[in-house]
Amino acid sequence: MKVKSTLAALVGSALLLGATVASANTELKVWCWDDNFNVPAARMAAERYQAKHPEVTIKVESLAQADIIQKLNASLGANNVRSLPDIVLIEDYRVQNFLVGYPDFLKEVGSKIDTKGTFVDYKVAASSLNGQSYGVPFDSGVTAAFIRLDLFEKAGYTLDDFKDITWDQFIEMGKKVKETTGAYLMGYDPSDLGVLRVMMQSAGAWYTNANGTKVTVENNAALKEAMLVFKKMQDADIVTYYNGWNQLLATFQTGQVASVIQGCWITPSIEANQEQAGKWRVVPLPKLSTVKNATHYSNLGGSQWYVNGYSQNAAVATDFLRETFASDTELLNELVTKISLVNSLKDTTKISNYNVGNEFFGGQKIYTDFANWNKKIPAISYGPHTYAIESITTEALQRVLSGEDIDEVLKDAQINAEMQVGL
Repeated sequence: MKVKSTLAALVGSALLLGATVASANTELKVWCWDDNFNVPAARMAAERYQAKHPEVTIKVESLAQADIIQKLNASLGANNVRSLPDIVLIEDYRVQNFLVGYPDFLKEVGSKIDTKGTFVDYKVAASSLNGQSYGVPFDSGVTAAFIRLDLFEKAGYTLDDFKDITWDQFIEMGKKVKETTGAYLMGYDPSDLGVLRVMMQSAGAWYTNANGTKVTVENNAALKEAMLVFKKMQDADIVTYYNGWNQLLATFQTGQVASVIQGCWITPSIEANQEQAGKWRVVPLPKLSTVKNATHYSNLGGSQWYVNGYSQNAAVATDFLRETFASDTELLNELVTKISLVNSLKDTTKISNYNVGNEFFGGQKIYTDFANWNKKIPAISYGPHTYAIESITTEALQRVLSGEDIDEVLKDAQINAEMQVGL
C-alpha cells in the first residue's frame, strides 16, 4: 500500500512551517476516542495550551477508535487529506500500518521533541521507524496481575507467594483457589488474544521479527508456551470464558474470578465495585518458564499522539504536543487523579500523585508499582501486521485447545500468515 505522488506533493507546504509560530486564529483539530479517558485528557491539555497561546483554538472531537481507523484509511486511500485532523491518537499496535503504508502522513517529531530521552523505551520503539520517532507517548499499557487477595488467602496463600512466580506456578495456585472457593483463576475471551500478546512481549517476542519483515510464528518459543499455558488452564477448568467488554467486567465485578490479567487502564473498572474494596492487590505478571530472557513485565494496549504531516498547522500541532503531553508534568500529575493515567515518562519523580496509597487496594501504592514496572517492559516493534496475523493465530489457539499437535498447528499458521501478509 503506497501513497500516490499527489500526496507527497502536499508535504512541502507543511515542511516550510517547521520553524514558524501560530498565526492569528489558528485552529487545530484533534481526533481521539473514549469520553472517560483520552478525550478529557486532550481537552485539559487544550485548555492549558490555549491559556498560553490565545491565538490558537483547539477542537477535540470524540470518535470511536474503529471509526478513526476507518476514516484515516478512507481519506488517505482517496487522496482526501483535507479531511484529516491536525493531531490524531493511534493505538500502538496499529501505527506501523500508517508509517509503512502512508510514509508521508505522520510527521517525524523526534527532532523537535526529545522522545527517546523523555519516554520509556518500549513506547518509543512502537512509534519509531528507521530510527526516527513519530509519536508522543500518552498512556502506558503496563500489565499486571490484579488479584483477589482474600480468595487466595482462603486457599492458603500470602502476598509473598506471588514473588517471581511462573505461569505454571500460577496455574497450580489457581487449582487450589478453585477447589477452595469455587472462583476461576481468570477469564478469557476466545476472540481477543490480548493476554497471549502480553506473554509474548514479556519475553521480547512478537508475531514478526524486529523490523517486521518476517513472520515468526512457527518457531516462536514464547508464542508456543503461551498457547500451552492456555491449554493447561482449560484442562484444569480454572478459566471461564466471556465475550466482549461487558462480560469481562462481570467476571471480576461479580466475583467469578480470582485474578485479572490486564493493562493498568482496567484499574477504574475494578474499583467500580466498592463492596470489594480492600480485597484486591496488584502484583507483577507470572513469567514464562521455558523462554530465555522471560520477564514479569509487559504491555497491553496503549496509544500515542501523532501530527498530520499534511496539515498546514503541523508546526503548531507539534508545539502543542511538546508543551503538553511531552513536558507538562503538572498536567500529567493531575491526570493521575482525573482519569487514573499511568503515563509513559522515564522520570516520574515529579508525578507526586503516584505516591499516594490506594485504599481500595489495601493502601498499596499501585501507581508507583506501575511506573516502576513500566520501565522494565521489553522494547519491541509491533510491525504493521499484528491484527492480520492475529486473525490466524486466534484459529490456531482454538486448534491447540481442542487437542491438536501444537507444532503442526504453528507450522500451518506460519504458512497461512506468510500468505496473508506477503512476507
